[in-house]
Amino acid sequence: MMFKNSIKLLCANFDKVWKLLVFHILCYALCFGFLCVFYNLYTDSLILAWQNSKLTEVFKTGTFYGFTVSNVLAGIVNAIFFFFQSIFTQNIFAGIYFCLIMFYLLPFLTNIGKYVTNEMMYGFMSSAQKQSFTGTLLRTLRKSCQFSAIKSLYSIPFNALIVFSIIGLAKIQNNIFDYVLPLALVIIPSILFAFKQTFSAGWSPAMIVFDVNVCKGYRLASRAILRRGARVFSTAFVIFLLAIVLSLILGIYAIIIILPIAFPLVDIFEMTAFFSSQGMRFYVDYDTILSPKKLEEVDKIEKAKYIL
Repeated sequence: MMFKNSIKLLCANFDKVWKLLVFHILCYALCFGFLCVFYNLYTDSLILAWQNSKLTEVFKTGTFYGFTVSNVLAGIVNAIFFFFQSIFTQNIFAGIYFCLIMFYLLPFLTNIGKYVTNEMMYGFMSSAQKQSFTGTLLRTLRKSCQFSAIKSLYSIPFNALIVFSIIGLAKIQNNIFDYVLPLALVIIPSILFAFKQTFSAGWSPAMIVFDVNVCKGYRLASRAILRRGARVFSTAFVIFLLAIVLSLILGIYAIIIILPIAFPLVDIFEMTAFFSSQGMRFYVDYDTILSPKKLEEVDKIEKAKYIL
């Protein structure tokens, strides 16, 4: 039901897909501008890594026709290792600088976009209002920066776990496992992404709905979301599973087609999950108001003391 309602809300608010896409393009452009300080070093290292790992022909088709998945995955992992080894060997400051930009500044900026999107969705879901992206961004900048700064740090261990799981899959060299690898490459990251999403899905919605700070927002969100933890986890798993499968099928074209839709869909899902977990009524489109069951209708007696 959460998935269906998230899709309905996405269709009713498809303008937010384009607004968030423009914001993300600006974020990537800004980070690219910062990286231009060491432009020659990064581009030379990237080209060498790409050529040495023989990835030129891999992404011509999304299904990796003519290549085994294990070879492709091993090639990508080797290219990444070669790239970081190259930049850190030539200039350790440039390596640290690259990591700060790509692993903190970029998530920091995109999380601001997440908060703004959730704020706009709150206006629509609560009273069917449309808000401008720029106006909402400026109005919520202080709280969105606070949320983004903490959320970006919070996500690092989860992201590292996902990366290490993919590296671990790439290191397994076994002819029999090659038949299982495509399935593992889809399911394991989907489970880890869904696990990460379950523990942070209601964070910014709680801050927006209750107008509280970052710490209190996380506490309120955890209490609300974990009441329906299994349902939130399963819905998040389906969303990420579909995104990964379509990415493997479409290959490089997934960047153009899937990502602009996936990001706002995940943001909308967070709001849907929080509203549903709180038993709050909300618009799914201009003509339909959904009334989830109240907390006291779905909670067990021993959980009644946690009602917000």
